[in-house]
Amino acid sequence: IWQRDLSVSHDKVGEGLRAQGDLDGALDAFRHALVISRRLAQAHPSIAAWQRAFSYCLRQLAEFHEQGGQPSVALPFAEESLSIDERLSELDRSNATWQRDVAVSQALVARLRGH
Repeated sequence: IWQRDLSVSHDKVGEGLRAQGDLDGALDAFRHALVISRRLAQAHPSIAAWQRAFSYCLRQLAEFHEQGGQPSVALPFAEESLSIDERLSELDRSNATWQRDVAVSQALVARLRGH
């Protein structure tokens, strides 16, 4: 669980650095969060919370690159996030959060493909 907390911490640091205009630092923090969340998701594929956390990290990087004017870099992150979100939403169609995640990821992929 401490690794999940570390991933969240990296994400929050990334948000803070982005807000301060330190885009290189933010990208580095987001990448650290992704590495940790990917490792947890791969090691524990049956834990939905860790799959969702991984998807969130992917979406963060996609949005970061989209905002930086790099849609071709952003798209693979967004597509992988959408794939995870769709898989999770199939597990429980009554989970409104997972259904919303799909909609958010679909919109992101559509924007990136439209560039």
